Amino acid sequence: MRCQRIMLPVLAIWGLFAASTAGAAEPAGAESAVSDFTVLHITDMHVNPHLARLGKPEAVRGADCIAWVCQQAGKLQNVPTLSEPAPAPAFALATGDLTEYGVIDDTWQIVEEAFAKLPCPLYVLPGNHDNTWVALYDVMRKRHGGENHAFTQHGCRFICLSSASPQEPVPSLDGKTRSWLKSELENVPPGMPIFVALHHPPYVTEFAHPVELDTLVDLLRDYNVALLLYGHGHGVEHRDICGLDGVMGGSTFGKNAGYGLLSMQDGRLRYAYHYHRDPRAKGDEAGKPGWKVVLNKPLPRQPASRLFAITEPASDGHSAEGPTLTLALALNGPDPDSVNWAVRVDGNPVSTVVRPVESEGSTVAMTGPVPLDGLLPGMHLLTVQVTLQDGRSDQRTRLFSTNPPDVEMLWKAEGPRAIKAAPVVVGDLVVYAGNDGSVVASDRVTGQQRWVFKTGGEILGTPAWNGEYLVVGSGDGKVYALDGQGRQRWVYEAGRPVYGWPVIDGDTAFVGDNGGRMHAISLADGSKRWVFERADFSIESRPAVWKDLVVFGAWDGYLYAVDKSTGKLRWKSLGPKSSDGGAARYYAPADCGPIVVEEALFVCDRGYRLGKYDPDGKLVSTWDAGVAGIVPAADGRHFYARTTESHVRKYDGSGQVIWDKEVPAGRFPIPPTEQDGRLYICSNTGLLSVLDARDGKTLWQYQATPGFFVMAPVTVDAGAAGQEPACYVAGMDGSVTALRYRQKTRSTRQGT
Repeated sequence: MRCQRIMLPVLAIWGLFAASTAGAAEPAGAESAVSDFTVLHITDMHVNPHLARLGKPEAVRGADCIAWVCQQAGKLQNVPTLSEPAPAPAFALATGDLTEYGVIDDTWQIVEEAFAKLPCPLYVLPGNHDNTWVALYDVMRKRHGGENHAFTQHGCRFICLSSASPQEPVPSLDGKTRSWLKSELENVPPGMPIFVALHHPPYVTEFAHPVELDTLVDLLRDYNVALLLYGHGHGVEHRDICGLDGVMGGSTFGKNAGYGLLSMQDGRLRYAYHYHRDPRAKGDEAGKPGWKVVLNKPLPRQPASRLFAITEPASDGHSAEGPTLTLALALNGPDPDSVNWAVRVDGNPVSTVVRPVESEGSTVAMTGPVPLDGLLPGMHLLTVQVTLQDGRSDQRTRLFSTNPPDVEMLWKAEGPRAIKAAPVVVGDLVVYAGNDGSVVASDRVTGQQRWVFKTGGEILGTPAWNGEYLVVGSGDGKVYALDGQGRQRWVYEAGRPVYGWPVIDGDTAFVGDNGGRMHAISLADGSKRWVFERADFSIESRPAVWKDLVVFGAWDGYLYAVDKSTGKLRWKSLGPKSSDGGAARYYAPADCGPIVVEEALFVCDRGYRLGKYDPDGKLVSTWDAGVAGIVPAADGRHFYARTTESHVRKYDGSGQVIWDKEVPAGRFPIPPTEQDGRLYICSNTGLLSVLDARDGKTLWQYQATPGFFVMAPVTVDAGAAGQEPACYVAGMDGSVTALRYRQKTRSTRQGT
């Protein structure tokens, strides 16, 4: 098997801070004793969006609590268990869901105004509500230099991570964030206490479970991480997360309205929650503030010792041959007979017995075979956990692969990015773009990097290629046109982040932006043909060109059809689920673009309802089919659908099901890809399935990531003479995997 592994440079992105929030932050390398200080922790404000056309905004949700928090932040803190009051907070940290539906129009200014009276600097990070509808990235760049940032205060390092996926409600700790975190941790002075803040509790199974939690814990345990701070659940609680302390910090509205107070005093770390109106209080105390002590422990001054190391496999990426994987461990200190071992592959327990083979001082070398029976070919996660009789525990991870004789991995590229856009075949190159703002072109066969083009923001929509122009939208508010050699032909100023998927029709490119506008751009020179003003919320999916119309969905719950030549609105209709009324933004037809099949328009939405529309925008039929993503078939008479319940279906032009097969898929709005009579689809967590497009029969499968999310459609090339096509799977871990089936099993067919 020929496999070339391409490693792209890992870039460390360091947090920069706006003058308004810099406070007295110290540089990363500053070493100093930890002085007594406090931090105000707030989370989950959920400030409602404000559209510019609506005039003056109403009072923000939880306004009375926010005003009280701002007032309290200027005072000494009378926390129970403290012998004397703690100092007023040195700064405030807001762990996400700052907004309800993202930062449309002047929503962010309203957030800033709500906390204008806060007497200390405010550091923020995004939550899922901030990033799903109108993502917060441009605000984070201006305010803190990026969605991930860090700073030092009073001898402690505070690391703020974005766990909110781009334009997607499911959380992820993607390749860009992980690469940044690793570089950041490596630069923290030894022994300095580290506080890691993120929106989502790392243990929630909304993440790519278990790979994201297991590998994160393994990384953090090497450093002096004193506490994890998070929100999301609106609760007030402490939890042991595989040996790491974590606290959830309530909200600024509802029964747990208030703020958390993190204090370092007398060598101890305390976290207490100050309720605006204590829900536990009764009688005369009802409705009054109250404190709850959540955590009280010595402030750690060095990392907890690791109990063991994995010595074989020696590193991630190991290729396992045969029916077992050899596992070798170095146990540091404990008696092997007092240790409970747990070995898991992809989160599933496996029957493995590790036995001592030799000893050197207090270290015992141990080994045992890990059975690989039943594993699909591809990438997998190995997790080893030890628990001692005194309650201490530790866990380590390795990523490894199993490789079948009938699937060839041509190459695998990895880089400090997440890839949400599908790769694009450009001649003898495959081009992929990431949330680090880069467009990368690699040789289709070898993976050798040919060129890189950098933009100033995230690229989330799949670029469009017409043989001459590669059109790319970026979070920097620009649309770029490149040629096949990566040279810029023109740039168009959209004025708002452009996360929409461009589509090229003739001499025009159409693409939507995060301000709810659709742009028609001349391919010849990048000049504006027209701009549709506007949907109430962002446009992120690929528009459909339907005769003389451009049709697209927006996050306000509507479908829009505009004249292709002028941009004038022809009709506006609610999406299939939005038509029921209520929660239109949650259920909007906005994350998978509409498709045209014969004379009808088909649409699916975040309510996973399938709808059929006539040319006048009338909703003709709906199906509660759990449909998450749709794509036309090559013949133009059928279409394929991915469902939330791991099925793939083929429909005819009337909406009748031709076949329905159980295939690992999931709720991401990612349609299958048809090429040469085969259908390629990747599950939420990276399992590629290749089906016969005629009947849905599974032909082969490959685990392209070890469980990390895949949010991009699979790209397939045309294949060379006598060879199967190559397919390219891009993951949120920053990987691109190029695969080809080795055996030609049937004659080439076009269409279905």
